[in-house]
Amino acid sequence: MKKAIVTLSVILLTAMSAMAGGDKTSNRYLTAKFGQNWFIDAAGSINAWQGSDRSSLIDFNTMYFKNTQNKLMFGGSVRVGKWVTPALGLRVAVDMNQATNRFGDFVFEAAHADVMLNLCDWFGGYREDRIYSLVPYVGFGVAGHGSKFFQVKDLNKEYCGVFGIMNNFRLGKYFALHLDAQATAPKWMIETTQNMPADPKLVHFDFAGMLGLTWNIGGRHFDVCEPCPEVTCPENDCSKQDNMIKELQARISELEAAGGNVQAPCDTVVKFVEGASAEYPFSIFFNRDSYQIRDGRDLINLAEIAKVAKEKGYTINLRGTCDSATATKEYNQKLAENRCNKVKDELVKLGVNEKNIEINAVGGVKELTPAEYDRRVLIHFTNK
Repeated sequence: MKKAIVTLSVILLTAMSAMAGGDKTSNRYLTAKFGQNWFIDAAGSINAWQGSDRSSLIDFNTMYFKNTQNKLMFGGSVRVGKWVTPALGLRVAVDMNQATNRFGDFVFEAAHADVMLNLCDWFGGYREDRIYSLVPYVGFGVAGHGSKFFQVKDLNKEYCGVFGIMNNFRLGKYFALHLDAQATAPKWMIETTQNMPADPKLVHFDFAGMLGLTWNIGGRHFDVCEPCPEVTCPENDCSKQDNMIKELQARISELEAAGGNVQAPCDTVVKFVEGASAEYPFSIFFNRDSYQIRDGRDLINLAEIAKVAKEKGYTINLRGTCDSATATKEYNQKLAENRCNKVKDELVKLGVNEKNIEINAVGGVKELTPAEYDRRVLIHFTNK
């Protein structure tokens, strides 16, 4: 018992260290879509049975660690589930284990549904590349025993509770290794078919030490779910830009009332672009996981940017970014390129020479707060 307490203490200390490395600023996440974050895992186990001949709820002196042939008892488990959020997961599992009591050897089977809580992601914030996670879980299902697998019948079936702790070690984008300590507790009535007196106040225990491999189908990934902001200036000193944007919004309302002609002149934008583009690049913001222009306001801005660039002979530099709190580096790089290309296409449609447009797709960054402000293309002029 002391060894078990020490072991659990070490696990908890390790988990706290892992939590300390989390990114707490990125702890707000969407629930996954139905097709995302599914996993399948298989595990082997070494089992111990706490049977009906004990004198108290848990009596370690009467626990069976070996079968009647004095050999270790083995088992296995197959589980399928999904992570609904970075911290909350659901799964169904089937366990089949060797067991024994004073009447002889038998097969213990259980099917159960579990709820899992990833403590490291809960307290430390979701990190896709986190190496270690501590995941306690609880479940409920049915269990039974028989002389052979799949031969559980009639009275030797009972409801059971399941509880355990999983230590999860990331091996890569798709695979993880896990080490579990699990206990399954069916009612005492499960052994009444062997002429044991029934006592509904007590339960049996099947203890299992499990080692398994998890396959995360398609990888494990979540997106930040904060709503995208309206177009505002994310730089530190925004007073000038705020005033200019207010004037622009008033001008947009006039244009919309006149029929929404996005090619109409907009003096406020021209002044902003001409006078401040080098010091304060203009930003086109995008929705999460998107490279589509959001609304007519952005098209008006691009039209005026194109007009000034053509009149002055400027080269336009496009710097595309995504927030680094979500997705992989490769995915963010591609999304940043798509955002740049989308803005470039619009400028070319507006008459800007393609040779006068430079693209600099950076990928995932963490430059501004909140993370949504990093989902943008910065536009500024250079003289060449």
